[in-house]
Amino acid sequence: MDSKGMIKKERVYLYVAVALIIGFVGGVMYSAYRTPATAEVHQDGGGHQREAAATIAALEKATKDNPKDGQLWVELGHAYFDTGQAKQAIAAYHKALELLPGDLNVMTDLGVMYHQDNQHQKAIEMFDQVLRVNPEHEQARFNKGVVLLTGLNDPKGAVAEWKILLKYHPMAAAPSGKMVADLIEQLEKQTKETAKP
Repeated sequence: MDSKGMIKKERVYLYVAVALIIGFVGGVMYSAYRTPATAEVHQDGGGHQREAAATIAALEKATKDNPKDGQLWVELGHAYFDTGQAKQAIAAYHKALELLPGDLNVMTDLGVMYHQDNQHQKAIEMFDQVLRVNPEHEQARFNKGVVLLTGLNDPKGAVAEWKILLKYHPMAAAPSGKMVADLIEQLEKQTKETAKP
């Protein structure tokens, strides 16, 4: 087989490996915290679309009535987050951070929404801001790895972030329940296999 054929074959293996890992981490980015109301809407899924819309409408009205209440903006951001409305969540979280500057959990959620909105570099920058203040922030470190892997196609960078995560949180797990150590092992194994001649 010529070298061009080998390169194509290696790329296919790499894409398959990344796809398998994405199967484990895809959709598993998680936010730092949830309030009971928005968490319930998120868990119940599509069956409660009207309740979600009503929650959002109520929070939109509340933020108009009390525009300086940072926690209301956080709640509105969460409601948008839970219904997959990234652009609206980004705007609400920015407003919340104007009123509650330096809230690492809101910053982490904002990073997740940047990723969902395909603004991967902004997501990384947001997670880096969180990690400069608190290098042990589990959600920011895990989500940075997810963005590196799925958004920026940087499996080595993702593994490096997750290894740092394990130094602080040895039993860290993805929201799916998959242990981060297992994700690292599988990703490293698949990367080595694709690198074989």
